[in-house]
Amino acid sequence: MAIKREIAEKLMSEKGTLIGSSFSVIPDGYLGLVDNAAGRQLAVVCGVKSEANNAWKGAEFEPAADNKKIKMGLFPLNPNNAALIRRLVSWAAPSSCGVNGISVAFSDWLGVVNSQLPNLFARKQIKPVLTDFTPEFSAALQRNFLEAMDTATWSVLSSGYKGGWAANATGLKTEEEIVKALLYGYSGIGVDCSDKIDRSIEGLSTEETEKRFGELDRDFKEAIDKSYLDAEFQVGDVKIKFEEKALHRMVLEFGQAIMFLQNMYKDYLDDTPWDLDFEVDLSRSDKPLTPQEHYFLANELKRAAVKFDTLCVNASIFEQEMKENLAYHAGIAKAFDYRMSFADAALAFDDLAAVAKNVNYRVNFKLTHVLWLAALQTVAKTDAALLKQMAERAGLAVPSAEDLTFEREAGIAFVNAYDKILGKEEGKEILPVKEAVEKEKGLYEENLAAIVNGFIRML
Repeated sequence: MAIKREIAEKLMSEKGTLIGSSFSVIPDGYLGLVDNAAGRQLAVVCGVKSEANNAWKGAEFEPAADNKKIKMGLFPLNPNNAALIRRLVSWAAPSSCGVNGISVAFSDWLGVVNSQLPNLFARKQIKPVLTDFTPEFSAALQRNFLEAMDTATWSVLSSGYKGGWAANATGLKTEEEIVKALLYGYSGIGVDCSDKIDRSIEGLSTEETEKRFGELDRDFKEAIDKSYLDAEFQVGDVKIKFEEKALHRMVLEFGQAIMFLQNMYKDYLDDTPWDLDFEVDLSRSDKPLTPQEHYFLANELKRAAVKFDTLCVNASIFEQEMKENLAYHAGIAKAFDYRMSFADAALAFDDLAAVAKNVNYRVNFKLTHVLWLAALQTVAKTDAALLKQMAERAGLAVPSAEDLTFEREAGIAFVNAYDKILGKEEGKEILPVKEAVEKEKGLYEENLAAIVNGFIRML
């Protein structure tokens, strides 16, 4: 029996205020979010014999009072039901960004469901990455990857945004972390190889470096020299050349990182049954890549049949390299068909549009601290006592609301102190920051829209 839409809407509205943008068709029924005295709940209307709707958890279906062939249930916003939303409502599930275009990524540290953020990207040529989460965030905040994914899911469902969004699990170093992120449905996986780069090689003398290189397999050494020496590599409008001693140093310094990335890709990320973005994550390294190192890394991964979509570097560390050698780095990314990705972009770049233009409009900007900055502004405007506690926890002076921007030192200091403010310190209570922001949700969304729209207008 096909259930009429108006009947489902009427049944849901009887249980609370139906959020119309969330109303969606599912197999043999409909679902939508409703607000009532119990808070926000998920309403599901379907046929009484529906097998497709038996997987919802946390409550039971009941027959509709005026139609015994229809049943309805009000379910909590739990992980099981969020996973079902991602499976049954196509636009509420994350999707890959690919290698073209501009995307901006946000890191969710509070878990505040936000129905306004997704819609800021409606009819924009920018794809939002609504959660960009790392093991460091998880450890500092005692908040797992699934919670971040679920918050983004409920935000998208409540917004009704159908323009496509992504979810990245980045900074991953272990097989266990990669497997969990894949099971949770993340559309992007960033493998951190920063600590696989052997920086000790930089301290060796030329003689010591050549001795170490000489101990490698003879055929491998010959292949490396033949591939890179006495040749010029055209990337865009510029050419790259390699010198023998510097090349040998690169092989020793980056060899472990290349092998690690190759193994993780082959074992877990190659041939996934869905489109997946693979990010080579170097953002935790304090080493800015030279053009030669960048080309060597990209070329060796290509030779190993490793297909990656973004190369992530820390914007602050890479800023000077970008100024001096941007044409090289942009050309390399274009030649090997991937996008550049910049961590902490909001703290390093004054003009995102100029950066985007210079990398051929193929870029991901990680606006890591934006959601947290909007939350800080909200507390500063509404709860002076809590703001004072947060400042004490961070060891900082109490700021004014006007100080909390990316342009002022106080704002930068506060956004970087997120772990001290939100972390679970032994013997101290967790500060009720999330509760304070949720209480002032309208103001929070207003603050967030102002910050994000500034970046969107820039791009």
